[in-house]
Amino acid sequence: MWPNLPKIPYQRYTKTKTVGGAITVTPATLPLQSGQYAGQNELENWLLVDQPISRIAVPANLEMVSISGNGGGALVVDVADNAVVTIMEHWHSQGESLGLLVILNVGANAQVTYINDDQFHSQVAVIDRVANVGEHATLDWTVAGFNQSAGFGLLQTNLLGRFAKATVNVGALAAGKQHFGYTTQIENIGQKTVGHINQRGVITDSAHLIFNGIGHIVQGARGSDNQQENRVLMLSDGARGDANPLLLIDENDVTAGHAASVARVDANQLYYLMSRGLPKAQAQRMVIRGFLDAGLVGIDGELRQDLFAQIERTLLNGLEK
Repeated sequence: MWPNLPKIPYQRYTKTKTVGGAITVTPATLPLQSGQYAGQNELENWLLVDQPISRIAVPANLEMVSISGNGGGALVVDVADNAVVTIMEHWHSQGESLGLLVILNVGANAQVTYINDDQFHSQVAVIDRVANVGEHATLDWTVAGFNQSAGFGLLQTNLLGRFAKATVNVGALAAGKQHFGYTTQIENIGQKTVGHINQRGVITDSAHLIFNGIGHIVQGARGSDNQQENRVLMLSDGARGDANPLLLIDENDVTAGHAASVARVDANQLYYLMSRGLPKAQAQRMVIRGFLDAGLVGIDGELRQDLFAQIERTLLNGLEK
């Protein structure tokens, strides 16, 4: 069975796929080994066809891991119990079509900061990332979706153990004629688990961006909380955006909520900045940067500077048209 992907024409994007390229891991002392993984749904099965599976084990004494690739691939990352680690992924690609599958297993009591820098330039990109979070573990996950590809991304978090927590932030920028959709899902399985989704997208030109947020509290996950916020900002008449929240609640003793909006630049904010002497184009860029910044929390340093420089270039091109 295919996963739930509302309004995303996944059949269009899963006709062909090229085999993934080499994956690089830093530090080099962390061995990248061949591994095995059984697909859990039709999307994973499709991604695994003719695809070698790599696996790395992150020990508890390691603070930083960097993973990069110039194509798709299949990767399983196992984080040890009690680890406190930041995992940075940098993915780039060219060509016609790629598929990427990443499985992140977070051990008990671990604290993981997980950052995805997605810079796919292939014609089509299909991305599936799954995080399995153990007992008393915490996952802070931020996705910078700066693709130039058509396609979709599935971001699935399974809160397996009691008191597991996860926050998933997505900041996406869509331009040109790009069509891309994100389905971000958190499933509360263990008792007293907490899952929050925060998605922010900016669209210019004639691009189309879809945000699906799915919160699922399964039967037996008593005392759990699932919240989501999906917001899209459109900058041009040809831009199209969708924000689709979905809550599935199978337990009584829980809390859950959602918020969604599809809008254009706030005229009041714009007027305030212009009344302080800022030119209209600069005022627009400030409002947009502030809006998108909320989806990129957890990213700092050089990567943050690079991302906002890219945002600035895209906005300059879009706002000048």
